[in-house]
Amino acid sequence: MSKRVDLQGQTIVFTGQPKSNEAILEVERLGGNVKIFPLIQIKESTTQDEFFIEKLSTYDWLIFTSQNAVLSFSKKIDRHQIRIDDITVSIAAVGIKTASALEDLGLHVSFMPTPFSADAFVEQFPKVSERKDSCLFLRGSLAKATIKEGLGQFVEEWTVYETLPEAKNSSSLSTYIAQQPDVFVAFASPSAVDIYAREIATHIGWTHCKIAAIGHVTAATLKNYGAPVHVQPATYTWLALIQEIAKWKEGSLK
Repeated sequence: MSKRVDLQGQTIVFTGQPKSNEAILEVERLGGNVKIFPLIQIKESTTQDEFFIEKLSTYDWLIFTSQNAVLSFSKKIDRHQIRIDDITVSIAAVGIKTASALEDLGLHVSFMPTPFSADAFVEQFPKVSERKDSCLFLRGSLAKATIKEGLGQFVEEWTVYETLPEAKNSSSLSTYIAQQPDVFVAFASPSAVDIYAREIATHIGWTHCKIAAIGHVTAATLKNYGAPVHVQPATYTWLALIQEIAKWKEGSLK
């Protein structure tokens, strides 16, 4: 990265809470500032636990598309005293961070699509699986039906966590953006975009800030609301997003 690529004087607003400090440290290293206003909160859901815990060993594949699903799954197997070594089914993951969280649990990830998205998953998964395989998709309450409807295999869905709006942060972020021009607002999920559109953009619009998106689905959701997407990295991680914003800033100064 050239010396000119930096974030001096740039504030980046995270609308989600990164699972590690990697991206935050990168902003600070490049001279920028971070503000965190998570627009969603995650709450573990336990209503289906007994049913799926009993059936866990009957599936050929467990499918994870987020670190939140991995965290919730970890809590469940701990409560039910299930040893990692006893989980012998194949594991599929969407995203490097999701795969890393699974590996940290001691689970080997057998398949991960590129790019890191559900639609890429349903396109590529048949190459590593059989039609007769049964799959369990561990999902959040707002997950789209892409995997269940897109795969030819039998797929059951276990809702392991709920995605809920964080109303207090929506109000605080709306006030902050109105008072602070030229910030970058970064989105990592369509759910956060939906909440922003409903709770913030209806009052202040989309032109008070620059917008960055992780993932083509998140970017598409923003565009559906009429929002411009100034930065969208090829790699779907917070760190890649920060580095792409720094490059955008360099280009804007030329």
